Formats: sequence, C-alpha cells, structure tokens
Amino acid sequence: MTPPLSFGTEPAPSDDRRLSLRASDADRDHVAKLLGQAFAEGRLSADEHAERTETAYAAKTLGELRPLLADLPVAFSPPSAATGPGVRGDVPLAATPATDSVVAVFGEQRRRGRWLVRDGMEARAIFGTVELDLTEAVLEQRELTITAHSFFGQVMLRVPEGVMVIDEGTAILGDRDFKLENGAYTAETPIVHVRGFSVFGSVEAKRPRKKWLKKR
Repeated sequence: MTPPLSFGTEPAPSDDRRLSLRASDADRDHVAKLLGQAFAEGRLSADEHAERTETAYAAKTLGELRPLLADLPVAFSPPSAATGPGVRGDVPLAATPATDSVVAVFGEQRRRGRWLVRDGMEARAIFGTVELDLTEAVLEQRELTITAHSFFGQVMLRVPEGVMVIDEGTAILGDRDFKLENGAYTAETPIVHVRGFSVFGSVEAKRPRKKWLKKR
C-alpha cells in the first residue's frame, strides 16, 4: 500500500481527495512560481530548480505537484485545491507582494544578477533610465507580463537566448526596438509580454553582450 504524501512534518490525510484531482495549467504555474522564488532565495540549486520545474509542468495531478514543495517553507495551495472536494484550505506561511516596480526619475535604476521577475512588474523611466537584466534572473512563471513606460527616458531589457519577447506596447513620438531572433517556439519556451507606452522615450529589448576571449 502506498503511503500518503506528506507536506513537511504534516501528514496528508488519507482521504484527501484533492491529491487525485487533475492539475490545471494555473496549478502548474503556481508551483513553478514558488519554485522560482525558492531558487531566487538560494534554497534550491540551479539543477534542482530546473528539475523540479520540469516535473511540475509534466504533472497530471495535484498529488504529483505536492512533493515538489515538501521541503520548502511555503504552503501547498494551488488554485484547484481551493475548489476541490473536502478542502480544508492551506494558508500561505508568508504573504508576498503581488507586483513589483522599478522607477527612475532623472536617474538610473538597474536590476541585475539573480532576482525574481514577477508577473505584472512595472518599469517606469521619467527623464531617466531603467535596465532590467534577465540573464540570470528567475521568471516567476513560464509566461508573464512586464509593463514598461518611458517618458523622455529609456527602459532597457536584456533577455537571454531561449526566452521569447513579444512587444505589445505603443510608441507616441517615441521608439520601441524589439529586434530579437526568438528562434523556434515550443510549449516550454518562456515568454515575456512587454506592454506600456513610450512618449518621447524608448523601450528596447536586446540579447546579452557577447564576451569575447582575448587572444594571448
């Protein structure tokens, strides 16, 4: 007989029917989002994060998703669990901001290194410059949206190979430069939708600078 799944030190009730529910895309995105946050906090290595995320998107039931978070300080509370039969309702241990924003007014703001890119984050450059370097960043979910506004300023996104960028913004006497080679698209390809307005300013997306080896 297969033992019931557990979450941390709290055993899952044997009659918890949630675990047999079919997982939805929203459920898989929810778990992937929490895994990305754990990676950004240094709780998972790059290999562990990649392996668990791949398993999450291949999961068919909630029971397959739950073990992926068992050793992390988060509650297992995907969207389907809230509407499933026999729900007791897990409550997240700590609330996190739903959105993020980076604002530069007559100055510069940069996000670099390993950081968590939240869905719905906003970048605003007002007579200034905002640079978002996604090269080493962790996307909160496979497909997300960034709103970039530039008013007499510049918003620059550096996007690594393998991430598709779709410009959905508007330029009003401004410029939006998204000349990227997106490559082949698959069901696992990360996608970043960029929205917003460029008014006498610019919003650009580029691949990372190539590092050339010096010949000795």
